[in-house]
Amino acid sequence: MREIDVHPAFTDLNGSGPDPDLSPLPVVARVGSYSMGWRVEAHAHQRGQLMFVTNGSMRVETRDGSWITPPGRACWIPSAAVHSAIYTQASKMQTVLIAPELLETLPKRCCVIKLTPLLRELVSQAVAINNQYTLHSREHRLMQVLVDQISTAQQAPLFLPEGRDPRLRRVTESLHQNPGDDRSIEAWAQIAGASARTLARLFQKETGMTYSSWRQQLCLIRAVEMLTEGASVTNIALALGYESTAGFTSMFTRSMGESPSNYLTRWSQETTASE
Repeated sequence: MREIDVHPAFTDLNGSGPDPDLSPLPVVARVGSYSMGWRVEAHAHQRGQLMFVTNGSMRVETRDGSWITPPGRACWIPSAAVHSAIYTQASKMQTVLIAPELLETLPKRCCVIKLTPLLRELVSQAVAINNQYTLHSREHRLMQVLVDQISTAQQAPLFLPEGRDPRLRRVTESLHQNPGDDRSIEAWAQIAGASARTLARLFQKETGMTYSSWRQQLCLIRAVEMLTEGASVTNIALALGYESTAGFTSMFTRSMGESPSNYLTRWSQETTASE
């Protein structure tokens, strides 16, 4: 991803807005709606950015990989991180942008976080205030609590690292198109134009994961997307190459800490609460 200026024009389906980096306020809030497939090209902010998906789904991409953010979760993007975003479903967002001097205790890398009920309400309150507050006011103190809550938020395992070696990319790009392709690394090596040992080494070196772990993570992320799109657990398992629903459910539960059906129920409840 190419390097670019840190001051983008803030333009989306909701029109153009002022650059939040130029605001004197420590925390700036913004709300927006996006159509399915809307893409925000590579850009960066001087501020840290918390993007809370209230409805829909978003994927944030950097040179290191991608983070899928389903409804009820938020993507944290640190200061100066060059990133793009694509909305995989029609989406509604609540965003807070935090001044650089307040970022010391916040994550230094992109991540998806789980919002506690308190943090969810603080973000909604920041949006409702609509940047109409002064320093040392009650609203300003609320913003300070919001920042503190982000620093203690639990992260969700929804990151997929990406490599850059062209031999590795031949494999990963094909798997992105068809995550259910369960051929062996030896078979993939012929497509990559490298030995199986070299391909295994490239996965470990460039993604920090083995081939099988990387593909499982891809399947997990695709499963979360498909669940929020309304696909059944059985159809997801088949699409991702699992021989049985039980095998898919076991993988999902180990990774997410809850079964696909429980995740879908909670997601539906959180989505309704955010409306």
